[in-house]
Amino acid sequence: MHSNNHPAQNPSRSSFILRHLFLLIGAIAVLAVLYIETQNLTVAGAGAVLLVLAHVVAVVVIAYSGRSILRGVFLRMHGQPITTTHDHSQEHGHSHHHADDLQTEGVTLTWAGLYDLFTRVVFGGQVKKMMQSTVRLANIQAGETALDVGCGTGTLAILAKQTAGPNATIYGTDAAPQMIQRAQEKARAAQVDVNFQAGLVEKIQFADGTFDVVMNSLMFHHLPSLELKQAALAEMYRVLKPGGRLLIVDFEPPKRGLSKAFLTLILGDMTAIDNTIVPPLLQKAGFVNVTMGPTDSKVATYIAGNKPTT
Repeated sequence: MHSNNHPAQNPSRSSFILRHLFLLIGAIAVLAVLYIETQNLTVAGAGAVLLVLAHVVAVVVIAYSGRSILRGVFLRMHGQPITTTHDHSQEHGHSHHHADDLQTEGVTLTWAGLYDLFTRVVFGGQVKKMMQSTVRLANIQAGETALDVGCGTGTLAILAKQTAGPNATIYGTDAAPQMIQRAQEKARAAQVDVNFQAGLVEKIQFADGTFDVVMNSLMFHHLPSLELKQAALAEMYRVLKPGGRLLIVDFEPPKRGLSKAFLTLILGDMTAIDNTIVPPLLQKAGFVNVTMGPTDSKVATYIAGNKPTT
């Protein structure tokens, strides 16, 4: 009797194949639509009809099961506050390591091995444009020293070093040790000299007036409270030299199209980011010449300011 019940309880092989074929077609449709939207491509005739069909398939797939998969990956990558190690060697001018149990109230990211792939998929290929735009806006010159705070897997810091050349000195810090490890691996593979180390944005482990440039990308929204944002800005201000430059590049939610629907489903509250609150925070921290504007990427905005020269 028991054996007769088993077939009814288990999904058939054909159902399993059809479900995964449906997901594969949907994934292709999602990526195709996102690519067309983010690259501003014009589609006409039969291509336009196919694009409409791709929109329909993409929305159905996301609603059916794609959202739960990608949203699950997103949530797993955004880990809990962690403890890290504080290196005082830069503060005191000599080398020794002192382990302080530091905790951040900000959101830290895990799954470092998947982070780059995830951002490429979710942001439709716009990450490369965003990083290139950030480096251009930072305008790091030969002989200057720059810090990428909240560096993640090191993409921005490595590109900054490659662009600025051998006479520029680049540091990267992040609260997640696994991100630092991945950044170090990428720097070795790219054969560039970038100093990556674990550290907190609200307690930057460098002496006053160390850097010509402090920059970050897709980091500032991970500081959940205005108090934490203000504390982080105070630290960035402290470690900048007089006249030094701060550059923040952060996620700017799409206003329309499948990109908006897709990212809202996957990223949830993150798409409610309001970057217009940031410039007043810079001014409160003491920065001058504060500006805000678009980047070359459709999914990012920049906010910049200077530490006064006196």
